[in-house]
Amino acid sequence: MKRKIIAAFAAAAALAGTLAMSGCTVTSSNYNAMMDYDFSSVELIQLEAPEDGDPIAIIDTDFGEIRAVLYDDYCPNTVAKFIERAEAGEYNNLSVYAVVTDTYFLTGGFENEKGQFTGRKDDSEAIELECNVNLWPFKGSLVTYSELPGYSDARYIVCNTDPTMTQEQIDELKQSLAETENRTDVEKANLSNLFDKFIEVGGVFGMAGTVTVFGQTYEGFDVIEKISSLQSDESTYRPLETVMVKSVTISTYNSEEAGNSSSVEE
Repeated sequence: MKRKIIAAFAAAAALAGTLAMSGCTVTSSNYNAMMDYDFSSVELIQLEAPEDGDPIAIIDTDFGEIRAVLYDDYCPNTVAKFIERAEAGEYNNLSVYAVVTDTYFLTGGFENEKGQFTGRKDDSEAIELECNVNLWPFKGSLVTYSELPGYSDARYIVCNTDPTMTQEQIDELKQSLAETENRTDVEKANLSNLFDKFIEVGGVFGMAGTVTVFGQTYEGFDVIEKISSLQSDESTYRPLETVMVKSVTISTYNSEEAGNSSSVEE
């Protein structure tokens, strides 16, 4: 399994300088939806507290609970299918299948008759990516996974933080952005703020534009950190310690019951 991060932030900076304005339609394995984002308006909704009545997923693991709000308004097909699978019990008693140490963990799939880890019986079960300029792979985000370019399946990733991301890299991105002539001041300000947020709250910047971000943790960051810190096999990324996702329960957010006041960890 390939590590889903962009190794060089310079490549992302070059990409940011040639963005077009349309929707999220993936046409090749090299496509990144950031090329189609309109950065003149960016609302980082993951930095806001969930509202009463918002759909949430309660992910109960061997290390404790993770509670995440689900963004059905922004990625309706992905969230609807995730809820359908959860309510059918398809996410219960599954192992954490892969861990990129300190960065993220992967679960939600199954092994087929060939012993391969997958998230679909055939390609008809794949869901087209639903990318959005307001949703990013910040720390605690729930994002889709599939090796099929432009699509997702039953597997999902819970992001921690890419430890290779540095302030120096962010500063290089911002400098490159400042030298871009075909960007408005508003676009530059929004992108600069976005880059800063990845340093402030953490995340896996390299996944941006290649996955659907469909949820955001608001409780259980410590659980994410514990699971993501597990050591894994260098070639398969299988964790050396077995950790189970005991259940995924769908509910609604209640501010009176919530332990934290904001979505992204402060």
